[in-house]
Amino acid sequence: MASSIIIATFFSIGFFFESVFGFGGGLIAYSFLGFFIDIKKMIIAGLYVGTLASGYIALSSLKHFDKKIFIKLIPFSIIGSIIGIYIFIILSSQILAFSFAIILLILSLRMLFFEKYKFPKIIKNKFLLIGAIAQGSFGVGGPFIVSVISQDFANKSSLRTTMAMFFLLVNILRFFQLIFANSLDIIFIKEIWWIIIPVFFAIYCGHLVHIKISDKYFKIGIATITLLASFNFIFKAIK
Repeated sequence: MASSIIIATFFSIGFFFESVFGFGGGLIAYSFLGFFIDIKKMIIAGLYVGTLASGYIALSSLKHFDKKIFIKLIPFSIIGSIIGIYIFIILSSQILAFSFAIILLILSLRMLFFEKYKFPKIIKNKFLLIGAIAQGSFGVGGPFIVSVISQDFANKSSLRTTMAMFFLLVNILRFFQLIFANSLDIIFIKEIWWIIIPVFFAIYCGHLVHIKISDKYFKIGIATITLLASFNFIFKAIK
């Protein structure tokens, strides 16, 4: 029960901010949860919460959905999910933790020092694929993708809704792949089913402040948390 409360708390905090800015929910939650639970359990919890939370965010603001950008992301979604789930299944928790740490380290440095850098198209597509694979493996592909396509959106509400639809698509693909591979811990999900209730409340509250808050200090804070989390996962992997 104690672990479920910890999971509920950090996913609620994470998805409050995702509801505000359109990404970062899983990243924030994982950055803290890595201190308390095994990485594979953490990712399964994130799959459950992320699927329902992304669906809720998308359905609550469908009028801002950008169909054109979403269609462009579909091929990356499918390829990334297939590769990502395969990585999740075959790697041990130790190797997975180290791989996750490297991704977090790259993300944190990107957000801290290269936020305004404009990628050429060939690099942009590679980042989209890396983001989709990271989403498939860990559920944290959002920052990779947002960093290279954020300027394509008409406004931040469009980004928020369209990215939620992307996360929903990839998570549904992940869910079925894990079922077919007999790698989905249904018992664990049954134990934590209730945590989506406070997460939904957090998303609702985040939506209320969505149009009123600047994302400058949020991004700096997320980058710092992510950097510290990467060191934590490296330590877990090598000890």
